[in-house]
Amino acid sequence: MNDVELFHDLRMPMQLILSSAQMLKLSLSDPTLDGAAYADLMMSAVRQAQRLLESALDRGAPALPRYRNGDLVACVRGLVASCRPYADERGVALGFETNAASLMLALDEDGLSRILLNLISNALRFTPAGGAIRVVLTALGDAAELTVSDTGPGIPPERQPWVFLRGETDGGYGHGLAIARERARDMGGELTLRSVPGEGAAFTLRLPVRAAEAG
Repeated sequence: MNDVELFHDLRMPMQLILSSAQMLKLSLSDPTLDGAAYADLMMSAVRQAQRLLESALDRGAPALPRYRNGDLVACVRGLVASCRPYADERGVALGFETNAASLMLALDEDGLSRILLNLISNALRFTPAGGAIRVVLTALGDAAELTVSDTGPGIPPERQPWVFLRGETDGGYGHGLAIARERARDMGGELTLRSVPGEGAAFTLRLPVRAAEAG
């Protein structure tokens, strides 16, 4: 992971820490707010930042996926929940849907976190207050699809071929989508875009389902 990737990937966890801390502070004077839940979200974001920093320390090793047995549904649900204070702060509804109660597999949780946080962060940048972001996880047997869609302005057709290129800043896409697609391909998957101007954008991550190891 180079410095540009590290700085970019740290932006979302740091924003989540700030948003959760602000909500935690509000909970001290508002008993209707669940302060413990916001503290948990803040600690989750801190752990995400720690993992990114630890990965950056080993600059000589390639950024290969690290698979462990895990529940993809629980992982995605937790990541979406961690982003909700930031979405609430911006006046954007952030929802999660899935067709599976759980999906145990060999999971690169750090890689998935980097991809999903980049996609949600990007959607939040372009979705105005009052809009919505939907995260939909679909189990397809030998594959799983994770789609992040928004109600923002969409991406013009002439810009769409360029959004996954590193350094593509016209329109504010920057490095995030390039990093997300590279991580997806490292995991044997693909990241694609569907967008109609005026109707928002939808990014779909398709990953092969690797069987969880016994034990």
